[in-house]
Amino acid sequence: MANRYHSRPSSSVPRRGASLGDLVSESWLALGGIALALIAVVALTGSSGAMRPNAEVARTIQAAVAPAERSLAAIEAAFGELCQEPVLIGVGLIPDCETGVITLPDDYFSGANSPRLRRESREYIAAAVTNYLTRLRQLPAIWDSLEAIEIRGHGAPNGARDGYSASLVTSQQRALATLLFLVGPDGVANEADRAELERLAIVSGSAFARPPTECPEATPECLPHWRRVEIRPVLSETLRRGDWARTVEDLRIRAEAPQAGMERGPTTATP
Repeated sequence: MANRYHSRPSSSVPRRGASLGDLVSESWLALGGIALALIAVVALTGSSGAMRPNAEVARTIQAAVAPAERSLAAIEAAFGELCQEPVLIGVGLIPDCETGVITLPDDYFSGANSPRLRRESREYIAAAVTNYLTRLRQLPAIWDSLEAIEIRGHGAPNGARDGYSASLVTSQQRALATLLFLVGPDGVANEADRAELERLAIVSGSAFARPPTECPEATPECLPHWRRVEIRPVLSETLRRGDWARTVEDLRIRAEAPQAGMERGPTTATP
């Protein structure tokens, strides 16, 4: 029955606003580039202006950055495992391998502007999200830094004067209807899962501001792909900032330590 509904195939291209591919990578690359550039200057120049060997500087930077790189690699590997989950593949709701996002397509709903889930699609959504939560708990690289599970609705332009407003309302209503179904009696399988969703879930609507990357044109063929609901894990921004703060501080300490030794001068062994 799952074949009756189309689902977006897993792709190596992250979606706009992706919780890992965009937010983590862009934040880490931007902050890391600035931080490493500044620390490299400190590391290369001592108080006397002497240049430290390039190999020593490279080792200092690599040693400090390695923990953050391992953390990011662990999250990426965890999302890679999540998108190979057989149950999610079986119901046709495969998470994106780089972001962990599950996409509910337009034909899971009863009409182009309707927030109501089709009866036939509900069993797939409940099974997918139940399994999704179970797998997330088994992946500590994700679960330990999970701040929220966002249920985000997306709409499509319809050419009317109030097109944005109408699309925004529909996208919000679809996201809310999805969450209310999941925490209701016919939704996720057990009380523990419902409690986790009530604790973690947030609902948002973006109208047609974020078209899908695989079909961004506002054409009759693409517009059904615009109308969708995404279930996305949101990783802790505080944790990401903390990782970089620790990395930068470690770089600073490592860069200053050899300079302090040079300022003290060589020690003389006691005969």
